Amino acid sequence: MIQPEELVGKSVCKIGRAAAMCWIHFGRPVEIELRGRKRILGEFALDLDCPWRIRNSCGGIELGSADIFVPASGHGLDEDFNWDVQGNNLFDEKAKLLFPEGAQIVVTSAGLSGNCDLTITFSNGLCLESFVNASSQEECWRLFMPGLEHGDLVVTGVGIE
Repeated sequence: MIQPEELVGKSVCKIGRAAAMCWIHFGRPVEIELRGRKRILGEFALDLDCPWRIRNSCGGIELGSADIFVPASGHGLDEDFNWDVQGNNLFDEKAKLLFPEGAQIVVTSAGLSGNCDLTITFSNGLCLESFVNASSQEECWRLFMPGLEHGDLVVTGVGIE
């Protein structure tokens, strides 16, 4: 089973979202065939489907899971705002600024709390913190290697699956 510590020394390959789930890819780019088409993904992938935030070195919040539902600058919060359209929300805007494609931002530490909350510290002074927010077997986050059928670290509200 993959452990968060395996991310140490790996660079952030890319960051994005699928609906309200944040994903981050780490390590060297790997070509994978998914649903009949080839895609470039990171060696490791993290899917966050629970509350999370990215803090700066002074403790201020730079980006958080709720930012997905806030309009990006230049968009107004009105009945026409659709958070699910790529590029429309604050997450889409800020994620690209904090983790620009091609930047060599490396994981300096990674670990779990007793409640399986995940903390990842990056070489640019940012720190990702996730918070398990379920008391059931609902999946909160997953660390895996794209293309492999086993070894995923899956965290639910009752612990590691």
